[in-house]
Amino acid sequence: MTHGRACAARIRERAAQEGWPLIHIAAQIATCCQVPPLRAWRLAHGMPLEEAAQRLIEICAEAGLRQPKLHKGDLSKYELGRTPVPVWMIDPLCRLYRARPDWLGFGGDYSEIPPGEEPENTQPATPFHTPFPLDKPDHGGHRKSHSLSFSGIGGSDEMRRRELLHQLAVTTGLVLTPSHLVAIEQTRQRLHEATTRTGIPADILDRLEGLIPGYERRFYELAPIPRLGALLTDFDEVTRWLGHRLPVMTQRRLWRVAAHLADLAADTLRVLGQYQGAAAWLATARMAADEAGDRPLATWIRSFQAVHAISCENDPTRGLRYAQEAQGFARNPSPGLMLALDQEALAHAKLGNETAARAALDRAKDALEHVPENQQRSALWGFQEHKLHGATSHVMTILGRTREARAAQPEIFRHFPKSSFTWIRTKLDQATCLIHDGDLDAGCASAARTLLDLSPEYRTPLVLNRAREVLLLLPEKHRKRPAATELRDILVSAQRA
Repeated sequence: MTHGRACAARIRERAAQEGWPLIHIAAQIATCCQVPPLRAWRLAHGMPLEEAAQRLIEICAEAGLRQPKLHKGDLSKYELGRTPVPVWMIDPLCRLYRARPDWLGFGGDYSEIPPGEEPENTQPATPFHTPFPLDKPDHGGHRKSHSLSFSGIGGSDEMRRRELLHQLAVTTGLVLTPSHLVAIEQTRQRLHEATTRTGIPADILDRLEGLIPGYERRFYELAPIPRLGALLTDFDEVTRWLGHRLPVMTQRRLWRVAAHLADLAADTLRVLGQYQGAAAWLATARMAADEAGDRPLATWIRSFQAVHAISCENDPTRGLRYAQEAQGFARNPSPGLMLALDQEALAHAKLGNETAARAALDRAKDALEHVPENQQRSALWGFQEHKLHGATSHVMTILGRTREARAAQPEIFRHFPKSSFTWIRTKLDQATCLIHDGDLDAGCASAARTLLDLSPEYRTPLVLNRAREVLLLLPEKHRKRPAATELRDILVSAQRA
């Protein structure tokens, strides 16, 4: 809840003075405090969670219904849509709050009564939008849900969109629902819909630019889903300010922030397996970098489009074109040029051209010496020597040159955080090298151990796809051996989770 219980209390005070009906109070609380209808009605009654849960148990007993094992935490999850509300509990909730089901967010009033034929004392249609999720009760009257639907969020479409982004930022173990994906896409499109207004305070501009070094420091500390929510919330604010009429240099500073945030959003969506959305965000990042007039950043994003084409679309030919475009776009040695060369090497390796892959890596080694030191330092948009080791490990693993791949890997483990995709990919490169060297069981065991050592939120679709590639390297006759079966079982369990 945005404003806290004090705001709801002030609304009840005003309602008492002006004689508002309960439905008006609940609607005002839902809109002002940005809470779902079920919570708004409890706050309209001024009822604490613990009291409401106890009263529900008593109402169920009085009505001869099953006795729910209900605590205040359970009721809070119902209110926020984190646990579906059992169908049989709708009537007790209506009795408790003296309301209709549609007022509490369970469906809507779709009756069609001709004008002039309304019965006396007809109550108004629900002022709330979007039904609450319903589910069949289990033996305890509860069923946990691992996804948050676009449910129970009152107010305008804009309010509901921002609430969904907030859910991403604060919720762990969340599955991206269609509603979340719509909110993500709407957030991206807002940048293109910015209209002319005026002004931005200097302190706000400084704060927005300060977001970028903040993400550089803590990017890998954030699990993908909360990271995505934080990125989109910040991007949303930048987009709103870009809608103002601003001096050209101020606009460029904001476009640069937008490009960085869009690039990170694309990377996060890529890791989460949302490849189409990632491609769209990369296109937005590219447009924003071009608007900012930041050639090194624009080069980087063009190179990252090569990353996406190769690792997500499995299209090394297209990735090679992006990498070569980025090299042609770069005027001077930069991290973006380094990334383009590393992706060119990877594309050639996947296409089976070892000579061209080695030539691209050699050009990258030469170019790194000419990249300004201040551009190398960034953990996200810089390119240090250990990133080149990461490229070498992956390219040589694909080519089956296991000795050279292993020689590059210690530097990766020394410098990259364990939650980064490069670190995880290199651990799976180790497993692949074992298989290339004929130690099939050890390769499967290594890949399985890598997955088990990861926290569940980091077993993302991109990681699972990379681990599945290890399994597919096995000859058919070895895929039923215990080590291979264990790896397959872990993949299946992780996919279901």
